[in-house]
Amino acid sequence: MKLTFHGGANEVGRSCVELVSDNTTIFFDAGLKLSEKGTDYPVNFSNLDKVDAVLLSHAHLDHCGALPFLDHNGLKCPVFCTKTTKNLTRLLLKDAFKVGKILHTHLGYDKPDIYKALDFMKRIKLKEKETIKDIEFEFLNAGHIPGSASILVKTNHPEYKTILYTGDVQTSNTHLLNFANIELDHVDILICETTYGDRNHPNRLSEEKRFISAIEDTILRGGSAIVPVFAIGRAQEIIMLLSEHKFGVPIFIDGMAKSATEIMLSDPNSVKNHSKLRDAYQSATKANYKSRESITHRRGIFVTTSGMLTGGAVMAYLRKKYKNKRDSILLTGYQAEGTNGHLLLDTGHMYIEGHRKKVDCEVFQFDFSAHCGQSELKQLIRQLSPKKLILVHGDPNALTNISEWARVKDIDVHVPDVGDIIKL
Repeated sequence: MKLTFHGGANEVGRSCVELVSDNTTIFFDAGLKLSEKGTDYPVNFSNLDKVDAVLLSHAHLDHCGALPFLDHNGLKCPVFCTKTTKNLTRLLLKDAFKVGKILHTHLGYDKPDIYKALDFMKRIKLKEKETIKDIEFEFLNAGHIPGSASILVKTNHPEYKTILYTGDVQTSNTHLLNFANIELDHVDILICETTYGDRNHPNRLSEEKRFISAIEDTILRGGSAIVPVFAIGRAQEIIMLLSEHKFGVPIFIDGMAKSATEIMLSDPNSVKNHSKLRDAYQSATKANYKSRESITHRRGIFVTTSGMLTGGAVMAYLRKKYKNKRDSILLTGYQAEGTNGHLLLDTGHMYIEGHRKKVDCEVFQFDFSAHCGQSELKQLIRQLSPKKLILVHGDPNALTNISEWARVKDIDVHVPDVGDIIKL
């Protein structure tokens, strides 16, 4: 048995781990990574036509975005995922292709490859067991975004019979989702994400109060609140939180957040409180490219993509409002280096229509992460008591922090690089 790390090792992005057990080959995820050079895909793969299955943890491009690329290069196998993951992946892949065409970015695949990838998708329910040759697998709620799963695999290996691939995991409750319910007390191999392995998140309730207070202060002084969000997960969390309060101004929702919310509402089991999400979405005013010009002059709360200000509907609002000192920009997620959001936090400037502009709005950042923090990761590892711990999906600081802690606890820990192979 062996594990090959085609991506997502010693980095965040392009998650893709290959497991070969006897005569069975599976991939955990098939993601892409957006870099300054363009799009980075998983590397060092061969004989894609020999892969028996892809087990897809969730619908974020760093986990699902390479599926059309791999299909273009010979992948011909079922892709197992939850119903919501399938529908959200369809949305993301089509949007990524459209944006790539607009930016004249060579994606390495053609539009028919998207439909081929979608046709290969096979839905699996949480806690439902499936078998591919000599491997049995089960999807468990990961608590990260609607449809997300950690994946438990059982093999015939004499020593390493159980493998858990966490995907992206959250072990705390949110407005949108119940926490990950990984009801196991031991696995032989744990392949664990470490996105926040070097720090803990602030208290969620305190962060929500700070967020609401910032909006109330903005409205009180006659301004509008611009709330950039990730379309999947964060947008829905934010509108549910906002729906609990009265602000005296309309709440607008725009961009891909609308389509993503409608997908979640089509599957009541994908969220914790379907009626609360439905009511929050119904009470929000739906904006689009036709109405933006008129509503940008109104006071309100504008919940819109993209979350890192790299494009999307949010830019239409910022073009009109970036000089208004009464308005606020409330960043609700991580701002990766090289993005407009990171530049704004760092310098108070951002690029609007290709020109660097000083932003006069008040700027806030809030931590509404959908990942485990450092303490939660350590608790999960202690709970699962693995014979072998493999750390992925993290930057060097996060990986070092968790790996050094694991060694002190006498856990056999590995931190692979992209291209590494672990033979068992």
